[in-house]
Amino acid sequence: MEFSSLLFLFLFLPIFLLFFFLLKKEAHNSFLVMVSLFFYAWGEGKYIIILLVSILINYVLALTIDRRQSKKTAKLLFILGLAFNVGLLVVFKYANFIAANLNISISKSPIHLPIGISFYTFLAISYLVDVYRKTQPAAKNPVDFALYISLFPKLITGPITLYHDFAAQISQKRELALDDFSEGVKRFILGLGKKVLIADTLAKTANQVFDIPAAQQTAGLAWLGIICYTLQIYFDFSGYSDMAIGLGRMLGFKIPENFNYPYISKNIKEFWTRWHITLANWLRDYLFLPMAYAVSRKIKKDRVLKIKAEGWAYYIATFFTFLLCGIWHGANWTFFVWGGYYGILLVIEQAGMRKFLKKKLPSPLRLLFCQLLVIIGWVFFRSPDLGYAFTYLSSMFGFGTGDGLVHYPALYFNMEVLFFISIGIVGSFPLFPKLKARYEKKKGRGWLWGYSILSTLYLTFVLLASTMVLASGTYTPFIYFRF
Repeated sequence: MEFSSLLFLFLFLPIFLLFFFLLKKEAHNSFLVMVSLFFYAWGEGKYIIILLVSILINYVLALTIDRRQSKKTAKLLFILGLAFNVGLLVVFKYANFIAANLNISISKSPIHLPIGISFYTFLAISYLVDVYRKTQPAAKNPVDFALYISLFPKLITGPITLYHDFAAQISQKRELALDDFSEGVKRFILGLGKKVLIADTLAKTANQVFDIPAAQQTAGLAWLGIICYTLQIYFDFSGYSDMAIGLGRMLGFKIPENFNYPYISKNIKEFWTRWHITLANWLRDYLFLPMAYAVSRKIKKDRVLKIKAEGWAYYIATFFTFLLCGIWHGANWTFFVWGGYYGILLVIEQAGMRKFLKKKLPSPLRLLFCQLLVIIGWVFFRSPDLGYAFTYLSSMFGFGTGDGLVHYPALYFNMEVLFFISIGIVGSFPLFPKLKARYEKKKGRGWLWGYSILSTLYLTFVLLASTMVLASGTYTPFIYFRF
């Protein structure tokens, strides 16, 4: 069941909210766990067993580690926990890929990838790490831990929440306020509009272009396809995050932000502080920092090949962190290259390129250069294989063999696509938040009443327009469902 579906909007959500607010506060957590499991089982059926087994095993392991009798026992249990969670990903996410590359047969049909497994295994791993490090006690109540893993607004594609940040909210001290509910509804509708109106419209053109053999594309057609995809993936994923955050706020949870206008970044490091923020923070805390520390301990000299030891630690940890980031996104060599691509870019920036560009290029050119690098990365992310990706890039930069007679931009480019590309570009910049903040200072309370009325009318229009599009049956599944 998707958030952007009529079934969810007009049946599941109203019934769920009605019972949630009729129940006593003490019953909320148990009710949320039951509803979250029902929500997951609706789409995944028998594969809910994988989620339940993950919850049970990680809960028991963390409790046992927390009550450690010896460091050796705790370490052994911790390693077993990591092996279990990584093993889930290897079996369900990468087994088909590994078998195909080794040319072996593992089953009559491909192994199914359970939705959300990448996200809830990351939650479990970070939880075990925190308990093992003694930075967070293990959850004593199994309902609390099950709610942390399975809370339906964030179960499928995040945002990724850490237990030490979420534990207090899971407690029964969580407050339910009318203002929070109102803001949650607004945020949900904005996310719905991003997904249904912008992302899904641009997805049609992006999919049509990427269905064409890359060698048959002209430069103009290739650029049209990747620009549409660049905006599609942002509004699709940030739209889902907005809906998750909005739903959480309706229920009294403050789910962390996941996007902060990434397409205004002027370098790749900044981009990764704005794009999929919760994943970037997870990678920093649980991969990059431990890896960098381990490398720095291995280097005994102050400098190696005239590079400081801390420089080597940063370069090695950064590259392999992003290589693993790419692998986490999908079982395909394109994701492997995509992760390595960002790892190399970040190493080059840290080695001096970021400072050099800041001195030599004005801010607008640095922004354009950064987005060009991001767009190149999206070609690998979207392409079905590496051959297609490299051929597509050749077409983008005028080295393709397409003659423009069969496939040309005008076939896929119309006023609707132009309108939503324009809306997407404008929406990628924080123009409206800045205008709102500026006018709030100048106009005072009277203006706020006018703004509130206009905002309500705008959200009503977005909801109605999104509903009409959904009723036509033309929506596209969330991109990150397959990760």
